[in-house]
Amino acid sequence: MIKIISLLLITLGLQASQTIKITEQQQSDLGVKTQKVTMIDNISFTPYNGRVVMDKKDVISVSSNIESIVKEIYVSEFDQVKKGQKLLTLKSNALLSLQRDYIESIIESESASQNYTRDLKLESEGIISTKKLLASKKLKSSSALRVTLNENQLVTNGFTQKMLKHLRETYKVILEQDIHASRDGVVYKIDVNVGEYVQSDRMMIGIYADGKRFIELSVPVKIVKDISIGDRCTFSRHTAKIIAIGNVVNESSQSVQVRAQIDNADGVMINRVYGVKIHKGVKGAVKIKKGALVFQENSSYVFKQVDSGFEVVSVKIISEGPFCYVVKAELNAGDKLAVTSTAALLSAMENDDE
Repeated sequence: MIKIISLLLITLGLQASQTIKITEQQQSDLGVKTQKVTMIDNISFTPYNGRVVMDKKDVISVSSNIESIVKEIYVSEFDQVKKGQKLLTLKSNALLSLQRDYIESIIESESASQNYTRDLKLESEGIISTKKLLASKKLKSSSALRVTLNENQLVTNGFTQKMLKHLRETYKVILEQDIHASRDGVVYKIDVNVGEYVQSDRMMIGIYADGKRFIELSVPVKIVKDISIGDRCTFSRHTAKIIAIGNVVNESSQSVQVRAQIDNADGVMINRVYGVKIHKGVKGAVKIKKGALVFQENSSYVFKQVDSGFEVVSVKIISEGPFCYVVKAELNAGDKLAVTSTAALLSAMENDDE
């Protein structure tokens, strides 16, 4: 007569590859049921809050390097703008002064150049000294440098080569300056009004330029170790690829920043928070019911059915869902695991037949 297996609450020193010998009748008496494992090649991690961001170089601040008055504004907030599109028109007395200095330096440089050409001939004929020729050459060089400096100041303040050419050829100052978009993008802020005096370097218009968009999320330290560069993310109807994983842990949340580049950012809103799932390709992973897993001394095990009973198999948990675990273990498609009464198997001891 076979005695019912005693469910003794004792600690069983469980080891991988250990086999718990148990007959089919004893399995039935204990209520042990089995289920085939499911092999998978992709796992998902619980959604994390991710915020859409952009590189700082794609946030354009439209300003003037010199004090000005706003004469006209041609765009509104949230407008789509194209590269070269006119944004606003400025008037500036300081800019007029720079143009005057530029024109005067051109005239002076041309005169110095003519004088040097004349003195070069006179020196060769012995009419003037070499010292006077050198002084003439120095004046020519300094005048040319002044032209270059004044020209650079105008370029820094938004003058184009076409505008500089106009000054050189006509000696007439440009009374108004048009500011154009440097890139395609969206106007997210207008911080001036028509007729307003603005100081140098003050932002007048802010533009989010078309370019790469990213989503940044905080991932717990215990999860981030299983994530790699190249893993995929999904949120809303969008997809992204992980391109950077931080190595600084947030002290309060014990999480690490992860950045993914969005594949197609059409319709994605800057600074919006989305629920982001991370997907990772895996090899040799299986999905098991939570009831199939037992824990002992910080290790986890499952019971694989064999001819003589159940073999103890050590597993590593790589993902947890509401009803199942995804684990890595030495298991194959078709293997059956105990999914009920696993606590009984953990503490069961088989008695000999009488």
